[in-house]
Amino acid sequence: MPRELKADLNLLESASKGWLNEAAPELRKAAGAVEDLKFSAVEFGPLFVGAWNAYSQAAAFIQDRLNEGAVSAEQVGNALHATVVSFGMQEQANEQALNQVAGDMGFQI
Repeated sequence: MPRELKADLNLLESASKGWLNEAAPELRKAAGAVEDLKFSAVEFGPLFVGAWNAYSQAAAFIQDRLNEGAVSAEQVGNALHATVVSFGMQEQANEQALNQVAGDMGFQI
């Protein structure tokens, strides 16, 4: 496999791990932290039920988006990893075929 392609595949794999091992867990962690920011209607008091409703809906919305972001980050990471595997297999097959042809013709590449 050419060095340039190998280096590019390594960069893609590194990016994949970044999405899977850093971005997604941090988004899930942030979504979990929102839980600590949720308050009950009793804590807000009866006069502030309207404010509590808006606050609770906003917190739930943010938490949902963070969880969706984590899922998307995992999908990006998995797609990058699948690309690395696919290109690696294709390049290996091409290299083997080229070596076979070269061997059949009696010269080295």
